[in-house]
Amino acid sequence: MPLAENTDGVKINYEVVGSGPPLVLQHGLLSDLNAWKTRGYVDALQDSFQLILIDSRGHGRSDKPENSAAYELRTRVTDIASVLNDLDIKQAHYMGYSMGGWMGYGITIYMPQRFRSLVIGGFGPFRVMPTAEPMSKAELEQRWEETKARSVANTDPNRTHLLENYPEIMKHCRDALDTWRGAHQALKLSTLPLLMFSGSEEENSSTLDMPKVLEFRPDAEYFLVENADHIQTIESVDIVAPRVKEFLLRVENT
Repeated sequence: MPLAENTDGVKINYEVVGSGPPLVLQHGLLSDLNAWKTRGYVDALQDSFQLILIDSRGHGRSDKPENSAAYELRTRVTDIASVLNDLDIKQAHYMGYSMGGWMGYGITIYMPQRFRSLVIGGFGPFRVMPTAEPMSKAELEQRWEETKARSVANTDPNRTHLLENYPEIMKHCRDALDTWRGAHQALKLSTLPLLMFSGSEEENSSTLDMPKVLEFRPDAEYFLVENADHIQTIESVDIVAPRVKEFLLRVENT
């Protein structure tokens, strides 16, 4: 798989599938780019879009810097831009879930000119993450077993990637999620077409508050995945993918 190099020397792994307008797909914490394949999004979208699947730094086959500063939101956004530069793509659509949604808010702050639209799921712009403690390998294995039964993406290869992502790197990633304050103010000023979604059984109150964005961005769109928790929401490809596809094609035609 190709690697794009950011200005800080960190190499970002990515894969390109399909044809059409470019669409970046960015996974969540403790995942990798393969989740978009196993969950069915590649099959659902590749006939309409050139899909750019990215391993976020600290995940998958991308580099894993060992300091928290390397995982800040601005740097994450420049990782995505580095991949677009590597492909000589001036603008793309963006879809991110959970941690990938957080990175989408960063796009509105740091690099909106490189994107045509945003699809953000499972991460509300009002959210504050608690400071994380390092997870041991045993704790990571426990986290794996707790989610395995609910997630088609939690295959044995993904488990290997998870455990290879050192616990302290996971702490760096989670710590960085607490540095993003101001996302809702950035959304107020953004003119990028915006589609948001979440599950009705989300445990985080801020994610449930995502519809409040419509109060200051009435042009934005939102849909709820009924009877779904955080994992089950992104697993609901038969519900999510058609909504995303319809939204993006509508943006393309305006």
